[in-house]
Amino acid sequence: MSLSAYKLLIVLLSLCSIAPVWGTQDEIKLLQHLNVLSSDQFSGRKFSSQGSLQAQSYLVSVLENLNVPPFNNQYLHAFTKSGFFQSKQGANVIATIPGSHFQDRYILLSAHYDHLGTKGGKVFNGADDNASGIAALLYYAKLLKQAPLKHSIILLFSDGEEVNLLGAKAFIEQQKNLLNNIRLNINLDMIAGSKHTKKLRFISKDLNKILNPEDLAKFDKFQASLKKRPNVHLTYGFRGRKRIGTSVNHINWLMASDHGVFSKAGIPFIYFGVGPHKNYHSEFDVYANINHQFFLSATDIIFQQLIYLDNAMVTQASLTIEAEKTTNSHHTLMHD
Repeated sequence: MSLSAYKLLIVLLSLCSIAPVWGTQDEIKLLQHLNVLSSDQFSGRKFSSQGSLQAQSYLVSVLENLNVPPFNNQYLHAFTKSGFFQSKQGANVIATIPGSHFQDRYILLSAHYDHLGTKGGKVFNGADDNASGIAALLYYAKLLKQAPLKHSIILLFSDGEEVNLLGAKAFIEQQKNLLNNIRLNINLDMIAGSKHTKKLRFISKDLNKILNPEDLAKFDKFQASLKKRPNVHLTYGFRGRKRIGTSVNHINWLMASDHGVFSKAGIPFIYFGVGPHKNYHSEFDVYANINHQFFLSATDIIFQQLIYLDNAMVTQASLTIEAEKTTNSHHTLMHD
């Protein structure tokens, strides 16, 4: 074991010892992942930094321990950010879980692991933004490995989201041949909030491409049933603006995170988050300041929607496959 790996192991063990004592074992592990990834050990996970490399190592280690296969035989998919004076390298961490029915049709689960690093001697830990999202994806990885969905899953832990969505753009560029087979993106970015957070917000686009009108209406009803949860209020839409100091910034939520890049590539999406809060992009976005019960419930609610959509998409997937077979058959007859 290398010295750096040994130091990281000591930190992880010490952090696990202060994890909450309530909840199921899976929930405790979920919180431990968030706790670890938002610790000072990772120095805010800034793009192309030592902290980022340590985050990559942690993610790969967890995925290996869960026996979740790497995507295209490798977990790390590097890309370069070119600058005037120097280039910086980032890397997406990607894994995959084959589906039971449609192995060449994918649901892309995404969450970015990079954050802001350190400023003025202060660590911007990014517990909500976005250790919460990547912890949830690790939790899903374990569940889906044990019980695969009908569609194959791509788990994308993207890098460089805070730097103009670089990781998502690199994925699109590197996986051009796969894009037509990605049926849906579910993007998680900030799902733990602050102590007083109550609303899990979401937006979606182009779900009519993967669900017929009847199934889409049923999905709306299913989401409505989730709004009755006591710890989380599932709410459509985000606030149109945020106030920082004396300035007001307007946000285009369709492009506010990685889902915007996938949407531009024609992939339907649902984006879950809480929106800006008092700890957003500050040194106060730490594990102690998130809403732990909200986070657990939000992670569960999102997973329920994933399962629902996987089943609801079966009819459309079957029709698509039949249409492709018919088209290929026609092409074969023409060539013959």
